[in-house]
Amino acid sequence: MSEQAPEATTYNPPSRAPITTPSVILYGSITPTTPWQSALTAALSDLPITIINPVCTAWDSTWVEDTSDPRFVAQVEWELDQGEIADVIVIYFVPDTQAPISLLELGMYASLYRNQGKMVVCCPQGFWKRGNVRVVCARFGVPVVESVEEVEGFVRQKLIEKLKA
Repeated sequence: MSEQAPEATTYNPPSRAPITTPSVILYGSITPTTPWQSALTAALSDLPITIINPVCTAWDSTWVEDTSDPRFVAQVEWELDQGEIADVIVIYFVPDTQAPISLLELGMYASLYRNQGKMVVCCPQGFWKRGNVRVVCARFGVPVVESVEEVEGFVRQKLIEKLKA
């Protein structure tokens, strides 16, 4: 009998399923030309983990980024809630994007999880505020890497440690 490899479970908003395995949240730039979330999800799919992907497939042009739109508020609250429970936080800054919300998340989580080894930031050459990102990460002890492959190595190591605990 062949043994089946464990598979990761991925959740997107608005799912609030209970997370019972080590987890990682994928914050960062959202761009169709750089599908880094899909690449990282595929690279980690062999692990029995939970991948929390904040990309909301229901989002469309009718949403208003204001507290008057309950869909928008629910999305932001979902992202905040999931970031608090994730075992590992990834923030990926895609070159040639601005990613203001990801910069906000970096500041918030870097300060909150200072030197805890819970975060990794990918900020390759070409991201417009790369210098700021690197200074903030240095201040709060957050590792900065250059590629999705390096992110995958960091996340894999952290989640395997959690699985063995």
